[in-house]
Amino acid sequence: MSLSSTDFSAPTVVAASPVTRPQVRYADVAVLASATAMLAMLPLPAALRAILLAVMVFAGPGSAILTWVYIPPRARIAALPVLSLALVTLVTTAAMWGYQWSPRWITTVVALAGLGSSLLWYRRKDEWPDLRGWRSWALHTFSRRHLSDRCRAGLTTLWDREYLRRNVAGLMLALAVVLWLPSLPGLEKAGYSQFGLLPAGTGPILVICMALVVAAFLIAIRRHQLRTAVAAIAVAILVQRLTVTFVTSAPVYEWTYKHIAVTEYILSFGALPPNGIDIYAQWPSFFILTAWFGQVTGFGILSLAHVFAPLVHVLIALFVYGLARVLKLRPRVAVMAAMLAELVNWVGQDYYAPQALGFVLAVGFLVLLLASTQLRVAGFLAIIPFAALVPSHQLTPYWLFAVTGVLLVTGRAKPWWLMFPLALILVGYLVPRLDIVAPYGLLSGFDPVENAASNVQAPGILGKQVTSLICRALSAGVFGLAMVSIVYAWRTKKTFWAPMVMAFGSIGLLAGQSYGGEAIFRVYLYAIPGCVLLIAPMLLALLDANAGAARGTARRFGARAAVACVFLGTVVAATFGLQGYFGLWPLVIENRSQIEHTQALVESAPAGSQFTMLYPAGYPIRSTAKYVEQAEANVMFDAPLNYYGPEYMLAFPTVEQLTAFEWEASQRDTPSYVILTRQSLEAMKYYGFIQDGAADTFERWLRSNPAWSVHYQDSDTIVFERAVG
Repeated sequence: MSLSSTDFSAPTVVAASPVTRPQVRYADVAVLASATAMLAMLPLPAALRAILLAVMVFAGPGSAILTWVYIPPRARIAALPVLSLALVTLVTTAAMWGYQWSPRWITTVVALAGLGSSLLWYRRKDEWPDLRGWRSWALHTFSRRHLSDRCRAGLTTLWDREYLRRNVAGLMLALAVVLWLPSLPGLEKAGYSQFGLLPAGTGPILVICMALVVAAFLIAIRRHQLRTAVAAIAVAILVQRLTVTFVTSAPVYEWTYKHIAVTEYILSFGALPPNGIDIYAQWPSFFILTAWFGQVTGFGILSLAHVFAPLVHVLIALFVYGLARVLKLRPRVAVMAAMLAELVNWVGQDYYAPQALGFVLAVGFLVLLLASTQLRVAGFLAIIPFAALVPSHQLTPYWLFAVTGVLLVTGRAKPWWLMFPLALILVGYLVPRLDIVAPYGLLSGFDPVENAASNVQAPGILGKQVTSLICRALSAGVFGLAMVSIVYAWRTKKTFWAPMVMAFGSIGLLAGQSYGGEAIFRVYLYAIPGCVLLIAPMLLALLDANAGAARGTARRFGARAAVACVFLGTVVAATFGLQGYFGLWPLVIENRSQIEHTQALVESAPAGSQFTMLYPAGYPIRSTAKYVEQAEANVMFDAPLNYYGPEYMLAFPTVEQLTAFEWEASQRDTPSYVILTRQSLEAMKYYGFIQDGAADTFERWLRSNPAWSVHYQDSDTIVFERAVG
């Protein structure tokens, strides 16, 4: 799909190929996806098998559907991956629920179904793949002569001053990558900073790189160089998301490993964890999907979690672009919206978690839903990602259903009665699980102000206050600019109703749910696609103001000031997004050695053992399938001390608290462990959860107590053990 017919970045010195490339049809894509799926089950390197199977996950079942069903062209760029992902999710989930868990057989069935669909289409249309044409095209394209001609032409073009002047945006992107790559070792060795990664080590280079990327993107957009603008989005994902993968030895965030543990249980036992252990067994699709992927490819779940975030952001950018196109926004506006969605997303809900899958499915669903005004069949296809979303995440489907209801009732999506099958799926899934969900709370009270409160109430140190202020300022700026953009769209008669519903519909979540203090983060996350769709047309109009300014010093000055404000404001927003994303850096890093030791300890400890931390960071106790056995024997086996509340921790460790702690440990007939990690101590200090010196006092008490001994110690971790007897 061509993004632009006026991309000045493409050199014209190379003659067109005399061999025409055959047309690619959805039936051909389905055959290719089926072939890669079968290859993924061969004894190849795990990384290669993962890439091969990913082709089927994002292109297989979707291409089989689109072979037979026509949908609006503007929706296809998102429809193919979201339909494929949703169908694979549904098939693997159904196999688990139907006690037919055999990942290789599941893969074979899906691959054969896609192949059969294509063969039937070829036969009915009598349009078989042009294998000779593909062979001729490949032989010509990859011939030594053709490649050498292109290399010579490229080298000649690089010395062309006019070409360099026109492609200054591409040169800026190249410079950003050249600066970024050498900075990675310095980021890996960066020391502690209360302000996160950006001020530490080579962190400032990340800010410079992102500023270069933003400037290059805006220059490319102004010059209608959309291919270069798309490349800028890719480089932004590299700098902002792939950096984490490259400079860490393991996935970040302690809570990531709770999800890894569920998946590891499925891999170990071929079944879901028992009811009552946690709520994940009732919304299991994410874990089933990734367990299937890991078992077929041999690609470890830790490795999958380590590369998960960049993939999520590629899909988000693609789907936001698709949203803009089905709303009939121009390609330039759509690319602008996709970039803004990447820059302002500081929330950090892109890690290995059901929320990430849920958000991707939700945005893909909206693309199909909004395309239903052009062709109703797109609305019917939207049921597929919605059905995959419902068993994947607890909160996202309810926000999405509310937004969908408004769009259907107001005629921005069709048919209006589509809300009934969606409601049937949503309610039908929840009702049998009410008894399980009730202890967690269906509603947390009709108090929007209280529900909007963060799950961290303490002011914390200066670094925490600054990062929180930056995140609030960026969020408020995005919402505020979206409101201004509504007025602009109304006055210029541009599309605004559907994006407005998506942008502000999530605020309704605060009416009845705090989501454990995380509702405010979800409100902003869900609002991002709608907000950027509102903001992008106005920013693009300001960028184009200079070109369309009438004669006159005052008007030219105003137009140039508007362009300068867009450049400066976007760079500031990107910097704020970086700080929001990397602000907790020292606290969320998980070292590979810590993970390996905690997994070995939990695996070897008898069921019912107690693992106590001041604050869960740096030692992910729930990171192995053994967590189920531990939780069945002791539901509070990994409860940290901050579980008892801020009053308890601010007074800790009093004589009474230590006496009670020792008595409880002495009553157990299994070992007790206390784990002190660098990350947990820094987190307690960062959030202001504990008094200065309290952790040192606790450590001295453990060392002086004859009942406790040092089980393990390194530069980041100390594990104390109280043996039985």
